[in-house]
Formats: sequence, structure tokens, C-alpha cells
Amino acid sequence: MPLRHLFTLCVALLVAAGLAPAASAQTDIAIGFRPSAPYVIRAADGTLSGLEYELVTLAASTAGMKARPVVAPFGRLPEDFRRGSLQAFVPANPAMRLPGCISDTVLAYRNMAFSLQRRNLDIVTPADLTAFDVTAFQNAHVLLGPTVGALAPNAERYREVANQMLQVRALFSGRTDVVLAERRIFRYMMRSPEAGVDTTQPLAEHDIFPPTLYGVAFQRQEDCISFNRGLAATRRNGRYDEVLRRWDTAPQAKSGAVPVVKSAG
Repeated sequence: MPLRHLFTLCVALLVAAGLAPAASAQTDIAIGFRPSAPYVIRAADGTLSGLEYELVTLAASTAGMKARPVVAPFGRLPEDFRRGSLQAFVPANPAMRLPGCISDTVLAYRNMAFSLQRRNLDIVTPADLTAFDVTAFQNAHVLLGPTVGALAPNAERYREVANQMLQVRALFSGRTDVVLAERRIFRYMMRSPEAGVDTTQPLAEHDIFPPTLYGVAFQRQEDCISFNRGLAATRRNGRYDEVLRRWDTAPQAKSGAVPVVKSAG
């Protein structure tokens, strides 16, 4: 066999095994992102950054994909994906019952119950929330299980807000007892100069919900497989952990909250 043919065969075998990069031509793919700091942040000039944005685009690039970001509200992304106007979007998980394929986990979201430390509230399970005024994020009654869902009809003690800055203001001004929010999002927002309230009051985190795992939804199985290879490569080479560490140790990621660990028995 001529040497050039042997070389071509070896490269093809390495690519098939995931040990060498694929052809230099990148696959252009429209990926939907929803603006929600610190996961996806859109600057005034339209530039995007954020923990989720960086991890997804890094994995896509490593897989030979050229991500073309499409920014839209989270409520619209699944519907655009189902209609076929998006090739992919994040965050997604199997509970959404989407067509196509969902990638391996990119991030685990941590929904928490937050309260002011000085209140010393006894919150060990979601059932304990029935004793308090609760302000939650939009659709929490669907996403956080039946116990939270049962709170929704009581409009006097349970409310959901689309603008999560209202949660920060309600908790620190004493207008609500408990806030249900994703940990990174709430910590970021309470550090924002737009909060308009004293957020230096000591905070308690009640870890009463299991982690929610999210990946990227893809229309095509082959894109999903490629992305998973790229994601795995970023974990192996340390770049995934580098991005995660940079965002999770940034000043705006720190709330000073004290995790509350109490026995349900």
C-alpha cells in the first residue's frame, strides 16, 4: 500500500476512535441560549459570556462545531426547538420530553430555599414550606415537585415571579419568608448593584431539593454524539474545570450564606 494511502487510513481510524480531530471544516449549528446571569450574560453590545455559555461553546468548538448563538427567553426555546427553528438549545433535560437527543450533563442546577439567618426557620423538607410565605421563580410549581405544586393555589402565601430580582428585594426587605431560587442565579443577583436593598444580612440556604441535571438538546443524533465527545475532552484536559472554577470563585458568586443542615427526624 502506498504510504500516502496508509497515512490517510491511519488518520481516519484515529478520527473514528475520537483520538484525533475531525476535518478542519466546522459544522455550523444554531444553539439557543436564555439570558440568565451567571449562566448566560448578554452585554450592552450583544457580546455573550457566562458559565453555561462558555462550557457549551467550548465543548462544541472542541467537537468541531461552530456554535451560532441564538438568545431567547427560556419559555420560548423548547417551542422553537420543537418547531425545528433551532438545531439545539440549553438548558434541557429528559423531563421536557423533547424530540431528538439530549447530551450528557453540562451542569447541575441547585435549587434552594433561602431565608434570613436571623429568622432561624425550620425548613428540612419541601413540606415545611407550607408554614411560610414563599416567593419562587417562574414555573417552580412544575419543576420542583408535587409538594411545591400544592402550594400554588394559595395565592396569599405563595407567588412566582419572572423577574428574579424581585425575589432578592422581597427576601431582604422582609416581604417574604422564603425564596425558592437556583443557587448561582440568586447569589449573582443579590450581588448586583440593581438589588436596591441591603443584601449584607446573613443568609441561610436550605438544601431541600435534589440537583437538576441539564445538557444540550440536539435535533440530530450525530450532533449530540459529537458534542458529547467534545464535552468529554474538555473534562479530560482540565478546561471544563478551569471555566467552572473561574465562575464559581468570582466575587459575585459568593453570598456568605450558611448551609442549614437539620435532621428531619
